Amino acid sequence: MRKGFFLLLVVLATGGSLWLLAQPQTQIPFSVLLSPEMRKVADLSRRFLEDIQFKDFKAAARYSPLEEQKSADIPKLIERLFAVKPEFLDIQRFEVLSAYLDSTHRRARVKLLTHVKLLNTNELRKPEVLLYWKKSITGAWEMDLASSLQE
Repeated sequence: MRKGFFLLLVVLATGGSLWLLAQPQTQIPFSVLLSPEMRKVADLSRRFLEDIQFKDFKAAARYSPLEEQKSADIPKLIERLFAVKPEFLDIQRFEVLSAYLDSTHRRARVKLLTHVKLLNTNELRKPEVLLYWKKSITGAWEMDLASSLQE
């Protein structure tokens, strides 16, 4: 009985480890993996930063509410956040540090650590970024770009 239980624990631990290693980015805190809602906002945050990393500002604006998407000035917001013009910003990598939901599960906050290089210099920075999310009436998560990207 004990050997069977121990074997089951080893198999589960091995399977869980392999599953975590197979994820696209394993730099997600374990507490975030426990909640489907926190995983969702962490994934949306990573995709948002990937859009910025590849200078796809139209795609980055799609995370805001529909009525704000056309007026979103992503390059200006990036400049305020990183204190550098977007054309000189090279986001090399980033990782989710934490994700939190409020008590209503309608608002979320994701904290990320970014590793950026300023082009034409040797300067490396590691700014932390907070992204704020709200659940819309339809149940989709939307980012308040203005409050997320302010200093």
